[in-house]
Amino acid sequence: MATIAIPVATPRRGTRQQHISGRATIHEVCFSKVIDNSRLRREVDPDRKRECYSLLLTATLLFVVILGIAWQHFDCVKENYQIEELKKEGATLQELNKQLRLEKAAMTDPQRIDALARQDLGLIPPAPQQVIQVGGAPPGSGQAGDSEFARNDSVVSPASSIVAREP
Repeated sequence: MATIAIPVATPRRGTRQQHISGRATIHEVCFSKVIDNSRLRREVDPDRKRECYSLLLTATLLFVVILGIAWQHFDCVKENYQIEELKKEGATLQELNKQLRLEKAAMTDPQRIDALARQDLGLIPPAPQQVIQVGGAPPGSGQAGDSEFARNDSVVSPASSIVAREP
């Protein structure tokens, strides 16, 4: 390959020239060499390649760990919001339950039921001969285990009685 000499002048201060030991002027000469490296192929250094892969793996693992920590944090925040929402809902349901219990107590008041039965339905208290005592021995039978249904079985018509069949 050929080289070309290119003279390069040094910067001068004013009109004065630089002298070496007072005898000569310095001129710098640079050679330009054209080199074509387009056909060359760089060798891959296995140590450098292993170092790059290990750095990539470390960065990936670090990213996954940070992502996992962030995911847990945001999930915890979301769960806390849901807990607060459920606490509010629970307080609302407890208040509703309290109101329903009060309403139930008012509806099952015996004096209110008696008043409604007399006024709206026209019911009257039963006569003493219409009352049948349930529980205990019937007067005059002497048997403590007799039930009222067995004692009053003759009152029910035979068409409406239920006959028990043995298997």
